[in-house]
Amino acid sequence: MNYYALAKNNNEHSPIFGKYTARPVYPDEFVDLNVVAEFIQEQASVKRSDCKAVIDEMGKAIKHFLGMGCKVRIEGLGIFKPGLSSKAVNHLEDWNQAEHLKSTKLLFTPDKIKVGKKKVAEAISEVTWQMRDVALDSKGNPLYGAKAVREAKKQHEEP
Repeated sequence: MNYYALAKNNNEHSPIFGKYTARPVYPDEFVDLNVVAEFIQEQASVKRSDCKAVIDEMGKAIKHFLGMGCKVRIEGLGIFKPGLSSKAVNHLEDWNQAEHLKSTKLLFTPDKIKVGKKKVAEAISEVTWQMRDVALDSKGNPLYGAKAVREAKKQHEEP
């Protein structure tokens, strides 16, 4: 089960300023390489240490090829590619990379090829969501994870 909380948009320049939207609430902990490798070991005839080694090297390989400007397709998982965001300019001669290139990001598209009985894109479409009471900060934004739990307990204990 995935959880979400409603959060107030406090960006005065946003067309939805003052309105509430759903935002995902994640646990504080990540599912790390050890957990993924353990899961794979239980599903296949491969040792956890081998899984960890391959996944670790795959991460390094993806980083290497993204750094070269390549798209990387891992069949059954999806496509990783480098992306960027920039400020707009009115004329080509106004472009200045240092000023207008804002950030680099990782773009991921889930694979549409079947893996086992389902496609990755189909599997994610079956994720269910449930609203969770999450403590809010003074601006109306949700506090996530352990902070939310502590704040909710504190507010519940107060008379």
